[in-house]
Amino acid sequence: MTPMGALRRATALVAAGAAAGALAQQPLPAPVLKPFADNRQWVLVEDYTYVIGSTRLEITVPKGFVTDFASIPQAFWGFGLSPNGTYSRAAIVHDFLYWSQACSRLEADNLLFIAMTESRVPEATRETIYQGVRVGGTSAWNANAADRARGLPRVVPEGAMAIGPLDLWDGYRQALVERGVRDPAFETGPPYCALGARAEVPTTGWTP
Repeated sequence: MTPMGALRRATALVAAGAAAGALAQQPLPAPVLKPFADNRQWVLVEDYTYVIGSTRLEITVPKGFVTDFASIPQAFWGFGLSPNGTYSRAAIVHDFLYWSQACSRLEADNLLFIAMTESRVPEATRETIYQGVRVGGTSAWNANAADRARGLPRVVPEGAMAIGPLDLWDGYRQALVERGVRDPAFETGPPYCALGARAEVPTTGWTP
């Protein structure tokens, strides 16, 4: 190879590496949501898809899924942490993973950390939230498992999306139960769970 050819190859490799790094740090898309009356629970009005890092693996939170964003106790709101922030989009994905439980809790929490990293959440904030779910997430995980075992839905079906201005989620959910509404079947053992083996944004050559 000529010196000029070697230089061109090196330049191409650097550019490819930079492109891969940029791709591995893509912000999550903006969700489209509709609030319930208290603005505590929100329903997705279209599918919400998160492509993880520079892989081709994606998590799709289905249209109709109800989220409360980040479940942060009100006592911490004065410290700059609340249900809404730059971590809100990652929190929607995490809510879904905790509800569907297709991945382990550790994988779900690591995927939250990855999504927060891709959302440019400041390091101190994402570390605080991550440690919070690692320490305190068991109760939410178990409560979700119990609700699912009771047949309670968390996905509002297409024909029930006409949420009124005074509707609250608890009452709306009970009305869905009385109508016999159940959640759709969730994917079991999705390949994206493996990306939660580590709390690192995966690149194309990532291996668990």
